Amino acid sequence: MLPVWKLIGFVLYVILYYSTLDVYTVWPVESLKSVFFKVMPIVHLVFVVISTSLDEDIKVKSSRYRWSIAFGLTACGIGDCCQVFAEYFFHGVIMFVIGHLLYIYAVGIRPVGSGPAVVSSAVAATAYYFFLIDMIPMLMLKIIGAANLLLLFTMLWRSVVILLNEKSIDSFVACLGCFLFILADALFIVDKFHGSFNRAPFWIMLTYYGAQFGLALSACNTHSQISFKKNY
Repeated sequence: MLPVWKLIGFVLYVILYYSTLDVYTVWPVESLKSVFFKVMPIVHLVFVVISTSLDEDIKVKSSRYRWSIAFGLTACGIGDCCQVFAEYFFHGVIMFVIGHLLYIYAVGIRPVGSGPAVVSSAVAATAYYFFLIDMIPMLMLKIIGAANLLLLFTMLWRSVVILLNEKSIDSFVACLGCFLFILADALFIVDKFHGSFNRAPFWIMLTYYGAQFGLALSACNTHSQISFKKNY
């Protein structure tokens, strides 16, 4: 299993982000200091996944999965850096799109799963669109939001199928990470376009870091495959 000290390192970087920048109720100011503390939790996760991928022990996850997650985290980290500065917001969105594509590539498209799972994901995505994205005023932002929505729910659909197929701890934390990604995206849209809520920056970044942590953790269990299924 993943060494505890690596998990503690991630938690400490998240605490430093909040305490150093004091971003419980407001977003960080545009500065290199904000970039550094915002991206360090993601950088730590990248190094954790890479160091685990270079381990010589038994590999439960495929090399493609682990490196795709690592590159996806890297792309999202670059997106975090861009979005600190308003003029680079769209550059950040592009990097997050790349990150989500890499996450989808990691889980793959097989097994396809049952029809009800596909329909449920489509219905949930449609409801999400009409409740949140359809209300965005600018057409370009609406198109970007719809594209990001498609990727997020594809990630969730694939992770749910893998969870139902494998019933493992790894697939569970990956599925939880995808769900938290959707929650973070929903909170961000509400804060940005529908009126802010109490401690919005705190909750948005907390769910975002939780999402990235779940996906990173799913690529790090290289020593044993812990399953929910009883072994006989």
